[in-house]
Amino acid sequence: MGDRTLVCLGGGPAGLFLARLLRRADQSWHVTVYERDICDATFGFGIGLADRLLDKLAERDPDTHRRVLAAGVVGHGMSLRHRGTDLRWGPRGGLAVSRAELLRILREQALEAGVTLKYGTPADVRSIDATVIVGADGANSATRAALGEELGVTESLGRAKYIWLGAEIDLAGMTFSLVADEHGAWASHAYPYAPGLATFLVETDEDTWRRAGLDQADPPLNDDGSDLLGIRHLERLFRDDLGGRPLLGNRSRWANFRNVRCDRWSARNVVLVGDAAHTAHFSIGSGTTMAMEDSLSLVRHLVAAADPPEAFARYEAERRPPVEHLQSRAAASQTWWETFGERMDGDPHQVAFQYLTRTGALSYDRLRGADPRLAREVAGWFAGSAAARSGADPLCAPITIAGTRLATRVVVTRPPAPAGSADARDLDLARFGGLALAGAGLVVIDLDGVADGLDWDAWAELARFIAARTDAVPGVRIAPDSTLAKAAAQAGFGYVEFSSPPSDLRAATDAAGTALRAVAVPAGLAVDLESFRASGVDVIRLESPGPPDLSLAALAEEIRGRTGLATLAGDGSAGTERLRTAVVAGQVDLAECWPIVPAGI
Repeated sequence: MGDRTLVCLGGGPAGLFLARLLRRADQSWHVTVYERDICDATFGFGIGLADRLLDKLAERDPDTHRRVLAAGVVGHGMSLRHRGTDLRWGPRGGLAVSRAELLRILREQALEAGVTLKYGTPADVRSIDATVIVGADGANSATRAALGEELGVTESLGRAKYIWLGAEIDLAGMTFSLVADEHGAWASHAYPYAPGLATFLVETDEDTWRRAGLDQADPPLNDDGSDLLGIRHLERLFRDDLGGRPLLGNRSRWANFRNVRCDRWSARNVVLVGDAAHTAHFSIGSGTTMAMEDSLSLVRHLVAAADPPEAFARYEAERRPPVEHLQSRAAASQTWWETFGERMDGDPHQVAFQYLTRTGALSYDRLRGADPRLAREVAGWFAGSAAARSGADPLCAPITIAGTRLATRVVVTRPPAPAGSADARDLDLARFGGLALAGAGLVVIDLDGVADGLDWDAWAELARFIAARTDAVPGVRIAPDSTLAKAAAQAGFGYVEFSSPPSDLRAATDAAGTALRAVAVPAGLAVDLESFRASGVDVIRLESPGPPDLSLAALAEEIRGRTGLATLAGDGSAGTERLRTAVVAGQVDLAECWPIVPAGI
């Protein structure tokens, strides 16, 4: 092939790494990196690299891998400090390294491979003549902005305020501290990246930030251009974590996280990598890892493909699925951190468990294998016993809702036997009685589709049978009708559920008397939560086509937090892992699933 030119706009980890890889793979490429900042100027403190990237780095570039590994802190545990408790778990994998040191290594490695580096030299994609132009200029990418509609860009800002700082402290591992002052809730994300040095990122909600007086348009700055007012406030707030030491700034200012997605990562001879193409919230620690993985993929396809457009297509086809998977996890994590202030009164065990399971990557069941000690602590807290000797499945734990005690969290809802069958009564007695004996705390007979003329005397006999011979509470699901609700309560059903919200919810719940009153609501339906709280409802069933996903679990948690009402979720399938996780995380109170036998941790 003839000589080809590649210009990389941006001298961060992705750009420098890509430049070196391409020169090493095919020296017919002339590679130039333009970086607008001067050499050795860098934002941030420590950054994280995932094990999967380190493995690829060892395979594709052993020398760089060796140098990066020697410069960082490998694998460490994690802990949550909240309400005077320090909960620890781990270890976790990966590596944390100084961003400045990583850039120095990558810069030297790029020069060794024959890359031309131009620092303090901004460049405009519209004025560059090259075979391939790579936009590696970060979340605020000028390259992406110049291409405009060609890439189908979607951008939004997160709701929380955060500031990236450092501290001269020794940490055993990644440490999260949740603290509160008269203004609101604050959280720090701190982790070691070199002996005696740690990244110290702090975030809070915007209202708290404003109440603390940190919203000044032109705040006082220290010598390195950092927000002096914010730093002094946080030094007081996190005095115990810092051991009285000062926080370190590096052009550190309060910001909102920028969420970036693109329908296409390339246009004409321009292709994007890293944060220029896609961002993922910093709380999952994958930004630099994804960017360098992009570089690995793009270089491989530039070398193997017949022309750049084909290489771009292959690169995007390979990288988009894992990137979008991580973005999905990151979005869930971002939502959790943007609402952490609502959990400040929670028990540290539950808050730690919520954090660990916030993205769906870890569940209650998987935690038992990943960290048995922490799993026992969480189970013990959930069971109300620090000794955690019972080891009962959380779904088998009792719960009291509006004065009604349920022996387990398990709910089973089934229709009755077909009408007109000669042995329908015996079938119903055997079926619903068996479900109650098998471990269901609430057995619900679905009469919503049954025609008018219900024989309530017969259903009263079944309700008495369940109540007298099992620990379960008999329940019934009916159409949104006050007359049916009154008849169900008089028949002895301790739980009355409306299959949809009645037009007069207050009258319908009053008709149900002292029974638990529930309303089924499709998960996507917009509802007035305040009206539910004021209407006498005790339980909201969130109906979805499967076990609760992250969005449904978050909705259930919001309902519980804003109304104090119990939530019921699940689709009746045998799978219980997600439901068990949602119950322990405090998002769901009752789980629609098959009865289960209590099992030890």
